[in-house]
Order: sequence, then structure tokens, then C-alpha cells
Amino acid sequence: MHDGRRVAVIIPALDEEESIAEVVRGFRAVTEVDLVLVVDNGSRDRTADSARAADAEVILENRRGYGAALRAGIEHALQRGAEIVVLTEADGTFDPADLRHLLAELGSRGFDGHDLVLGSRTAGMSGALRWGNVAVARLLAMLWPRSSCRLTDVGCTYRALPVETWRQLRDDVPSGGPEFSPQMICAAFAHRLAVLEIPVRYGTRVSGVSKHTASIWGTARTALRMLRAIVAMRVVSR
Repeated sequence: MHDGRRVAVIIPALDEEESIAEVVRGFRAVTEVDLVLVVDNGSRDRTADSARAADAEVILENRRGYGAALRAGIEHALQRGAEIVVLTEADGTFDPADLRHLLAELGSRGFDGHDLVLGSRTAGMSGALRWGNVAVARLLAMLWPRSSCRLTDVGCTYRALPVETWRQLRDDVPSGGPEFSPQMICAAFAHRLAVLEIPVRYGTRVSGVSKHTASIWGTARTALRMLRAIVAMRVVSR
């Protein structure tokens, strides 16, 4: 728990058998974590079995897509009594120790904190992927000049939010794909919520390849989808 609030870690997973058990064990070892929930998004390997063996709760989400898996995980965590949700990845790129830094910025009962705390991976990135992320993040922040925060990363999954924040944002974050991450940020700015970005460690994948940035064309497609979603959110919120 964090400040008496139940914390759930949500991990979307697709064919991550080689890494998922280690990731689950890492987050289970963080004392603030009450529930580790793996959302199996149609894996063809033993991802679900490996996650259960590491003491995760596993649910199946048949609607394919990163955003669909995260949405299903958040909603299930709410049903299980979670009061804070932390989103992360199944590939081992994020350090469970950074979870405490995310939670600390949410504040505590009776004290001002942030409504949404975002991780930034850009210090651990290089080349076009890093600078493309930074450029899109700066564009997003510029589109909401009165309510945005310093932003360097639009695609980082690692973030923490209380359930009250999700209830405010859920109807404005409909994407089932990679646009889910920037949509959530746009919606938070549109609602004038208190958002903070902090650096998080970003390591090498334990195995496999990214579903969105494994190739130049894949990265470009993901970036274009995110840009379209950001512009659409700005138009809708005028």
C-alpha cells in the first residue's frame, strides 16, 4: 500500500514468456504493491502460465492492442479494490525500484500531490527514437500551454495515477493502440489536472522485440498514429 491506498501494477503482455516471470517477481518484491495484474493480449506462448507461476493475477483481453490491454487491466484492478494503478511493461526495460519515486509524487491523503505522474525514458534512449520522442512531447505540451508540464516523452508506459484520475479521463482515452499513452496525457491537460514527468531508468529488453518500434517503418507508423491522436484531442477539446 501507499499511504493506506491499495496499489496495483498492470502489465500488458503479448508473447513475453521469457521475461514476464522476472518482471512480475521484481514488482511483487516492492512492498507498496498489493496486486500485480498481467493482461494477456492473445499470447501464443506460455506468457500466462509463467506469470501465474510468479504469483501474478492474469486476465485475458481478446481485443488486441496495447491500449485495449491497459484499459482492461485498469478496469479489472478497480474491481479488485485498487486505489492507485501503476502501468509498466512486460519486457524488463523498467526498474521496479522506480515505482516508489512515481508513488511519492502522487502525494498523500490530505496533502497536495499530482494527479498523474509520468515516467520519461529519454535519458536512456539514443538517436532518432530519442529526439523524435522529445519533439512530439514538446509539441503536445505546446498545444496545452496553460495546463501542460515539462514533457520529454509521450510513449512511456511507466506511470502512476489514482483511480479518481482514471475515472475523470477514461471516456477521453478510447484508443486500443499505442495512442493510448499520449491520449491520456492530452486528456489530463484538457482537464487541467496536475501532471508531473520524472526520469525513470530504461534498460534493454530481456528478450524479443518491441511491438511498435522494432523497425524504422514500425516506429514511423507509431509516431504518425500518436501525432494524429494528439491533434485530434486538441481539436476536440477546443
